[in-house]
Amino acid sequence: MRWTKEKHNFLINLVQLHGRKWKKIAEEMTKQFDEVYTDEQCRSRWRNHRHEIKQEVDPKEQYGVKMKRNEDGSIEDDRLIAISKEQLKDDNYILQAHGYDDSWEIVSHQFSMWMHHNKQDGTKTLYASKIRVKPKIEETNWAELIESVKQAPKAIIKPKYIPNEESIHLLLSLFDMHWGITDYEYYKPVLAEILYLLKNNYKEIILIVGQDLFHNDDFRGRTSSGREIQKVDMVKAWNDATLFFEAIIHESLERQAKVKVIYSKGNHSETFEWCFVQRLKARYPQIELDDSLKERKVHMLGTNFIGTNHGDKKNEKNLPENFATEFPIEWSKATTRTVFTGHRHSERVIDVGGVIVRRLPTKNKVDDWHDDMGYTTAHQRFQIHEFNDHKQTKSYYI
Repeated sequence: MRWTKEKHNFLINLVQLHGRKWKKIAEEMTKQFDEVYTDEQCRSRWRNHRHEIKQEVDPKEQYGVKMKRNEDGSIEDDRLIAISKEQLKDDNYILQAHGYDDSWEIVSHQFSMWMHHNKQDGTKTLYASKIRVKPKIEETNWAELIESVKQAPKAIIKPKYIPNEESIHLLLSLFDMHWGITDYEYYKPVLAEILYLLKNNYKEIILIVGQDLFHNDDFRGRTSSGREIQKVDMVKAWNDATLFFEAIIHESLERQAKVKVIYSKGNHSETFEWCFVQRLKARYPQIELDDSLKERKVHMLGTNFIGTNHGDKKNEKNLPENFATEFPIEWSKATTRTVFTGHRHSERVIDVGGVIVRRLPTKNKVDDWHDDMGYTTAHQRFQIHEFNDHKQTKSYYI
């Protein structure tokens, strides 16, 4: 055990304060210096060295100041202060003793008596004071606020907003219709909404036809890959789809709109869809029609890049790189770039690589396979879109 000047002085103070109560003194020494002191060690030190002149130590400096800033903005401050019992009840005095002004308030306060003795002053009572303070929150001056509201200037009435350009292009992206699972009577309200929109007299109507237009690709209940699925009445499906799309094309032509049909092959009915497009081609020679078998296609609506792909073969996030590579001229001219996909019967929007990839929902009924697998929670609706020559202006759910 090495006795330092600080330990010696503290021992002498304790003897002056408590007398020769060596057990009490040993406990105080142990607590102060985090070392184990015995009665005999303290007695022996005092007996042999009590006449040594000790340098008085300022108890406040000895105790020090301990501060901690909390995550909520409050501060914990622990120090020795000279204060009376009456002053302990005065929050403002305690704040000043700790060095804080009236812009702070006390959250909590803990204190304990700390006795100090020296030759000049004798025994002096100090307090170990620990406070937690936080900045005061200024209360709202309601009278001032009410007066401010009364003095507020009158509202400025702005003229009605009139867009410079109307929506002149309509994109009918009716993906995953699965005719055969769903019939004309079910889709009749959808047709009625589309025919009502055509009253806007669009300059151009784009019909994307395909994208799993039919549920089967033959009369045996198989898809394009030959996989057997729920068998449907393909004759009725063909006739129902004919009634639906011919009504749209006829109304569009009556309103002197330019009509373009884009064939976009799906994975359910690739062949039947293409044949259906050939029927429209023969029936309406005055419309523009793209019946190529390309997996990815682009059409420009003004400077709007409109891409289409079924989405069954490549991750949607990676599609923009294909379109940028395969259609560099259209890509460079575009002010907006959007790729429309389907396949998964649920909606998703991805903004990646300078392109908005829209996976479109469907209003198709749930077939047996989706019902068995539990894929029944997606919102059942179609999404169609309006454009002017430079940007997309509106989207509709029908």
